[in-house]
Amino acid sequence: MLPVPKDPRAIVEPMLWGLRHPLRAFLWALLALFAIRPLVEDSPVLFVFDTLFLALTVAALRALVPSRRLLHAALALLVLTAASRIGGDIEALRILSGASSTLSAALVGVLIAFLLAYVLRARQVTGDVILSAVTAYVLLGVFWGFAYLILHEASPGAFSLDETLGSAEAQLRYLAMMTLTTVGYGDIVPKSAEARALAMIEAVLGQIYLAAVIARLVGLQVAATPATQAQSAD
Repeated sequence: MLPVPKDPRAIVEPMLWGLRHPLRAFLWALLALFAIRPLVEDSPVLFVFDTLFLALTVAALRALVPSRRLLHAALALLVLTAASRIGGDIEALRILSGASSTLSAALVGVLIAFLLAYVLRARQVTGDVILSAVTAYVLLGVFWGFAYLILHEASPGAFSLDETLGSAEAQLRYLAMMTLTTVGYGDIVPKSAEARALAMIEAVLGQIYLAAVIARLVGLQVAATPATQAQSAD
């Protein structure tokens, strides 16, 4: 269990940095979701972590979404998703808790769509464009983790899970990342036909994504090179 930060600056300063660099901070927060969050599940730090993650998600949406109407719709979905995540603990929100996995998958899907739109709109390769492409790839694993969780909730025997190794959500997110990267340790496997179909689709889409995005970024860089050389010659 991690200690609770006693100095408020330990919380405020990273948040301010994240608001100034939203796409970079969101990627780091996303990676922390895998590395840190399991260590603080039973600690007051979890509330701080989730609050910071929500703030960085809002900042990332503001940086990515070109339309105010779309931004408001995305923020409304974010609020509903957050409410569904805590719905089991608050009586008034308990009706949303049953839709938590679906809302979470929808929110992640929206984030992926905005990130890819940002990458595809770009006319030159910048740090933010590369970060957005990487973040979208990581979010693909998160999305499929929720897709597996939805299937698990509908059909509990669809995956070979070990209850002693943590929550179903954490285990299925792990399975999704291993499938996306084609590592495939084999400690968690899809058992039903539906689960295997989802795993195959994820593995194929993950490879297509890498090939397509790398081709896009390389094409932009190659197209920009003659113009850069001409400016240097002048």
